[in-house]
Amino acid sequence: MAPTLGPSGWWWRWLRGLSARDGSKIFLLFLLLGFEQGPRKVGAGQTFEYLKREHSLSKPYQGVGTGSSSLWNLMGNAMVMTQYIRLTPDMQSKQGALWNRMPCFLRDWELQVHFKIHGQGKKNLHGDGLAIWYTKDRMQPGPVFGNMDKFVGLGVFVDTYPNEEKQQEVMASVRA
Repeated sequence: MAPTLGPSGWWWRWLRGLSARDGSKIFLLFLLLGFEQGPRKVGAGQTFEYLKREHSLSKPYQGVGTGSSSLWNLMGNAMVMTQYIRLTPDMQSKQGALWNRMPCFLRDWELQVHFKIHGQGKKNLHGDGLAIWYTKDRMQPGPVFGNMDKFVGLGVFVDTYPNEEKQQEVMASVRA
């Protein structure tokens, strides 16, 4: 699953207005990111786009979340390996996060995320899911996918847990 958040729809217009508002510090949380390195051509006749080093992750993930020079902070049970970042082990009641330390002052941006959710969960759905946060305040623990429930910004939620036992459909839902 590789959702792409690009410049289209109501949320893009809302988000663009939010990030430019009064120079507010907006921080990014990227969960299990797999960004391409270097410039890429977006289409015929369009300009090249470049990745911002301070907001990008690419394999091998050496030095991510370690030391004061890292651009990323780990929370909870998150682990960084050279080929992947595991936010939680396959155990109940565990939480993990990876937060970018640098504020994002870009007017226009795009997020590409590659992630895998797997484990020994019930009905082939594992854990409660995950969230990608674009918020004013970072690393604020709380009850909503590991973050506080009252926040300024955008949260994209991938909910994989069938909360009601009578629920017939076994599928993940995505909400923003």
